[in-house]
Amino acid sequence: MPNVDSMSLDKALAMALKSERDAEAVYLKLLSSVKNFVMKEKLRFLIQEEKKHQILLEAIFTKMFPGQKAATDEKSPYPKLTVALQEESSVLDLLETALEAEKASEEFYDAMSQEAEGKALRDLFHYLSDMEHGHYFMLKGEYDLSQQDESYFSREEFEYDMIHIGP
Repeated sequence: MPNVDSMSLDKALAMALKSERDAEAVYLKLLSSVKNFVMKEKLRFLIQEEKKHQILLEAIFTKMFPGQKAATDEKSPYPKLTVALQEESSVLDLLETALEAEKASEEFYDAMSQEAEGKALRDLFHYLSDMEHGHYFMLKGEYDLSQQDESYFSREEFEYDMIHIGP
């Protein structure tokens, strides 16, 4: 995770935008790689969440730095995301990388919330940190299921063994 203590706000916002765009791209790649309808719905939700975060960050950037554009060539704070997008990665590898990025994003936004000047900015970063925390656990469930059942993400329908419970 980058050190936010010495980072300018414009650079931190540009870095956060890059991270959100990369996360969206990873979720899009995952979406095209899985068949499980439950997992697909969760990935669609996460894609929309990343888009919302981008909108929030762009709005803050525009408000804080009128007339400027966030650096689109900003280096990703999570190089593994960039590598995962460039390589042929398995679903498990992509999920693992996404988990690491969500955890790092949560910590980054938490650190930003502690460094931010002004209640509104602190609250925004705290909100983003909480959202990334939730994303982590949503992905963790899918990752765990995929590890336990190697065909979980490739099945279009669920198969259940019916077990009678009770008298």
